[in-house]
Amino acid sequence: MGRSNEEVMRHFLALWSARDAAGMAACFADEGVYDNVPENKPMVGPAAILAWLEAVFQHLDRIEVEVLHIASNGEWVLSERLDDHIGHGDRHMPLPVMNVSRIVDGKIAMFRDYYDRITVRELGLGG
Repeated sequence: MGRSNEEVMRHFLALWSARDAAGMAACFADEGVYDNVPENKPMVGPAAILAWLEAVFQHLDRIEVEVLHIASNGEWVLSERLDDHIGHGDRHMPLPVMNVSRIVDGKIAMFRDYYDRITVRELGLGG
């Protein structure tokens, strides 16, 4: 028996601190979607997701993810997180995030992060 959907999500989130872009992209289904909702530019498919993750890691040393709350119901996993973006020079930039994901047959079909664009801009992360 494979991992539960909650375990799949926790595994994916743990890969941020390992800077494992390839491992993260491999967590997605062939037509999986990674959607940073405030940015309105979803990535579709592991190749597009991998390219985006590799670009992110050019600007950050790593992201430490603290899961504050997590709940699952069937294919759906909801998680509230505090993502600490750690930049070059050990600068810490914490960002509260809410996520809704759909996991089918052990692969992420849809990963949707919600966060405040103003906070992102104030942290110097873009936006």
